[in-house]
Amino acid sequence: MSKKVVIIGAGMAGLAAGTYFIEQNFHDFVILEASSTIGGRIQTIPFQNSFIEIGAQWMHGTENNPVYDIGLSLDAIDESVDRAVDVFYSSQDGQRLDENLVESIQNEAHSLLENLSENIDENNLDQSIGALLDDGYLDIENNYKSEMESEVIRGIFRAAFNVEKFENSCENLNEVSANGWNNFEILNGNLLTNNKYGYSKITEYLASKFSKNQIELNQIVEKIDWSGDEVIISVYNEKENKKSKLVCDLVLCTISLGCLKKNHFLIFKPNLPLNKIDAINRLGFGCLNKIFVIFDNDFQPDFQGLQVIWRDDVDFELENSKIKWNLQDMDFCRALDNFEKLPNHKNILLAFTVGKYSELIEKLEDDCILDIISELIEKCFPHVNLPRPVKIMRSRWLSNAFTRGSYSYLKVGSTVEDMDEMAASVEDRLFFAGEATIYKYVGTVHGAYVSGYDEAKRILSVINNE
Repeated sequence: MSKKVVIIGAGMAGLAAGTYFIEQNFHDFVILEASSTIGGRIQTIPFQNSFIEIGAQWMHGTENNPVYDIGLSLDAIDESVDRAVDVFYSSQDGQRLDENLVESIQNEAHSLLENLSENIDENNLDQSIGALLDDGYLDIENNYKSEMESEVIRGIFRAAFNVEKFENSCENLNEVSANGWNNFEILNGNLLTNNKYGYSKITEYLASKFSKNQIELNQIVEKIDWSGDEVIISVYNEKENKKSKLVCDLVLCTISLGCLKKNHFLIFKPNLPLNKIDAINRLGFGCLNKIFVIFDNDFQPDFQGLQVIWRDDVDFELENSKIKWNLQDMDFCRALDNFEKLPNHKNILLAFTVGKYSELIEKLEDDCILDIISELIEKCFPHVNLPRPVKIMRSRWLSNAFTRGSYSYLKVGSTVEDMDEMAASVEDRLFFAGEATIYKYVGTVHGAYVSGYDEAKRILSVINNE
């Protein structure tokens, strides 16, 4: 097969690039997708007359967000409001904490984050947002130590930045570059906009614009040989156990940064330029996973979530789970500190796990995780009187051979120039797009869309100037 352009990956960046080509009446391209479905790190699963999102969950902002605009055109934006407001807080020994006091401390911590840019040194590449946040801790402790033990205050302070860890797919904010974080552009409007039908509604809509043969599934790219006048792509079809080659002039690579970190030396012949390899190595790529904890019936009374405040001075073990599953170290349970109700399911709690503990939890059996979470909730929240959950569903993004993690962040020691280098074309033959190539929208679905759409513009400009 021969095509002018080959797009590698049918995630949001690849679909956006193909969308631009179609809009410009350019059809001499094909999208190669390694998995059996489109969407990449967008993965919606029908469940209980609704859906769950194994991958991307929200639209982050509603103004100047092309993904939101597409959702709006499809009447796919969920504007409903959940009236349940209660969040329960307990330390790991089951001590219930005063909700108003916890949220007051968290609000002060969030205020530190909102004003963090005032203390960022743009010339200091070793400065982290974690270190800057820690600098403000003592003032908060002093404000509340007459009302609460210091170890509890410290636990609340750490938990206040869970969302920041999740958004950076990084367990330790001391690894997140303050310089890079400060260059992220937050869109206006609701930052946690829900999809009415799931994110896949949008990717399916985009894919519907393509002809039957413009997206090829189960096509694992093993080699991109750009040593000659033409680019030769070696592909393995896992479903049919068949190898083939494609010849093209230009390639748009939307492979995840996680896969590039692991495989770029194997994929590209000759190797990528050293500047691009250095950028790949310096940037961060984390593992954020989801665990959906499913109960038989809707919560009565309804509530929003549970949060475990982990104290460093209190021992913790889940005796039953430890014995049953022969677990030597239960420290990974600290990753299970926040359970929030899904807006479209009143019987499901969602837990995010991030970093090394997320990697460890991926390796555990579903029934083991179910036992651990059941015992954890029973031990920490006896006053909530929840029944035992009946099953879990979850993501495993690190062990997914086509992602090798969740999404990117600017790691201490990296710069926005590294992401610019990720986006740079090589000899106007190899082009790159995806959330890891656009620092102002790194880690977002709209970032992936914008990068793919804009890179398609550059490719057509090169073709038109030949």
